[in-house]
Amino acid sequence: MRRILLLVGLCGCASAMPAPPRQPTVLVADNGLVMGEQPQGSHTSITAPPATVWIAARKAYADLGIPLTFDNPPSHQLGNPSFYRQRTFAGQPMAELVDCGQGPEGLHASSFRIYMSLLTTVLPGDDGQTKVDVTLVPYGQDVTEGSSDRILCGSKGKIEQMVLDHITANVPKS
Repeated sequence: MRRILLLVGLCGCASAMPAPPRQPTVLVADNGLVMGEQPQGSHTSITAPPATVWIAARKAYADLGIPLTFDNPPSHQLGNPSFYRQRTFAGQPMAELVDCGQGPEGLHASSFRIYMSLLTTVLPGDDGQTKVDVTLVPYGQDVTEGSSDRILCGSKGKIEQMVLDHITANVPKS
């Protein structure tokens, strides 16, 4: 419900600020419902048991400096639903990782505080494979002149790929 209210608010402010090019598509139906695209996850399959991949995923979060605040083996999910970075993440400029649009001073991702929800799902697959899915939902907030509302940003897929690369690298070779 909060997401719908946020999207309604964004639609109301659309004339006041330029929309980021990778914003989710927002549709307002005749009945007033607002719908948007679901975040797209990045995924891979790894030849290792799920328990081994789970340990590798935990280490990947540590390697990338992401506090692991959600660790739920019964749901096959781990991650952090709310952390932030500003200007850089894992040594890369935020503007190369997320798209929050731009303003007179340039790309918002370069100066905004970027709040992120990052979730990894580890599921058993076929033939000794383990399926790994990483989903990122980023939001930007201008904190330079007081606090403003957060805006939904688009992921460029690079953070998700970093996590997958670290997981794969952390799986012991057999």
